[in-house]
Amino acid sequence: MIKKTLLANTAGVLAGVMLANAAMADDGPQYTFAEVGYDWIDFDDLDADGDGFRINGSIAATEMVHLFASYQDGEIDAGIVDLDLSRMRLGAGVNIELSPTVDLVATAAWVRYDLDANAFGSDTEDGYALGVGVRAMVAPQFELNAGVNYEDVSDEDDTSLSVGAVYSFTDMFAVTAGASFGDNVTEYGIGARLYFQ
Repeated sequence: MIKKTLLANTAGVLAGVMLANAAMADDGPQYTFAEVGYDWIDFDDLDADGDGFRINGSIAATEMVHLFASYQDGEIDAGIVDLDLSRMRLGAGVNIELSPTVDLVATAAWVRYDLDANAFGSDTEDGYALGVGVRAMVAPQFELNAGVNYEDVSDEDDTSLSVGAVYSFTDMFAVTAGASFGDNVTEYGIGARLYFQ
């Protein structure tokens, strides 16, 4: 309960800062990009952790709708056995302009997990994910974002709070960093992003 309260308060402060400083920026968030990244994952209930690479992207279909996809592949150290885990997401989002520099974003996605325990066999599970959050340009080159996400895969669900930042060195190139704090999983990631105008 303390962890959830702390995260909720942090999200509230972050949202307030984003809205207060939004006037510093000139343009709103962009939705057409490709990104590669590296992630660290901690499975709280399983006493296991892992890391791996990620590729993801988004394309603006209209001014208010974007499509996105992501693929993660990595290894999990679960003590006596190492697991290969991949996750794929395909979805769509609606971005509603709250101000010229702040968007409210709602997403829905299909999710697939592939788990390979080598000699112990493999498994594939499908599910869905829903999310709602805020993206804000607090400066012309700096974006902050935060959101709440829900994922349900094979009757196992997880609710998480995500926070992130994007710093653009040029109109096309940016670096990203983010974290997600869930009921069962904690995840951190960094990335390099290319925007396409």
